[in-house]
Amino acid sequence: MRPPLWHPPIELSETEALIIKRIKRAKLFTFLRLNRSFIFNDEFQEQLATIFKDSTVGQGPVPPAQIALAIILQAYLGISDDEVIEEMLMDQRWQLVLDCLAL
Repeated sequence: MRPPLWHPPIELSETEALIIKRIKRAKLFTFLRLNRSFIFNDEFQEQLATIFKDSTVGQGPVPPAQIALAIILQAYLGISDDEVIEEMLMDQRWQLVLDCLAL
């Protein structure tokens, strides 16, 4: 199974706008949220998808664009893989960028 293309909303929700308003120092979160659809256009996502092997085993893959954004934030903050998971669950800035605020 190939990973799906990711098409998160372009327009900010009211909640997202409030979060962005509160971000004072780590402006990369704001930049990535506002530009993720342009950075990870369909053509680039298709290229990223080629790194996945077609398989029917296990769960369906996460869109590569989301994984790439998480890796960018991980490198930006210099944190471990375990800390990435914790940040995605606990930090609204991460959820803002990765389009998982409601989860």
